[in-house]
Amino acid sequence: MGETAKESAEPFIPGRLPLYQDSVVRIRIKSIGCEYTVSKELLCAQSSVFTAMFEGGFREAQQQTVDLEEMEDVVSKKSHKALFQWLHLGFIGFGIHCDPEERIEAAIELARLADKYEITRIESQTAQYIKETIIANRLPADNQGRVPIDSNTHLLGEEDIISALMLRDGHPVRHVLAAACVRGYLQKEKHDFASTAREYPKFAADLLHEARLALNTLTPLRSSIFKDPIGGKKWYLENL
Repeated sequence: MGETAKESAEPFIPGRLPLYQDSVVRIRIKSIGCEYTVSKELLCAQSSVFTAMFEGGFREAQQQTVDLEEMEDVVSKKSHKALFQWLHLGFIGFGIHCDPEERIEAAIELARLADKYEITRIESQTAQYIKETIIANRLPADNQGRVPIDSNTHLLGEEDIISALMLRDGHPVRHVLAAACVRGYLQKEKHDFASTAREYPKFAADLLHEARLALNTLTPLRSSIFKDPIGGKKWYLENL
């Protein structure tokens, strides 16, 4: 995926960002020895969870410090770094050296962290980041101009789908991952995540919802053509 000017800039360092000087709090992930100093005003404005911690009757409110434990696919140095970057600068990025697969994985992790802290304003932006990563890294067409059916899903693994299912129903990230699977679901006898859909009913429901939206794009005169929800290209229902 092409890097924006912001993403190619110096890596995010919390201590170098402009903070509200009147009130800051510390977020520590003790198991990996990681600590951030963050604007309390910015943090609490976005998260009811942190508001309860730092403005309630808990120990965190007295010490203005919260200690967190590392949690796989949720609480990590990477996810907190991305969250605080978004909090202060308003954009999502994971560094210029990350592979597209790693960016999608990191974005899902960020979404789960934000979900844990009840930070909802980042949801659509995270989903858009994943969608743009998929579009920018599609597989090229062959000599006959045919685009591989798995062009939208070759960056995705089953673990990505399963991790995203930990998000709430209706989360934009779940929608975009299901949307990426629609073309394969409609055009292949056995799509890439057929077994995942059988094993995880939530994913099956997400996929069917996105497939129905795609089928709603069928036109009366050309009823065998649907619009791919990732990128908008039109495809025939029959197998390529």
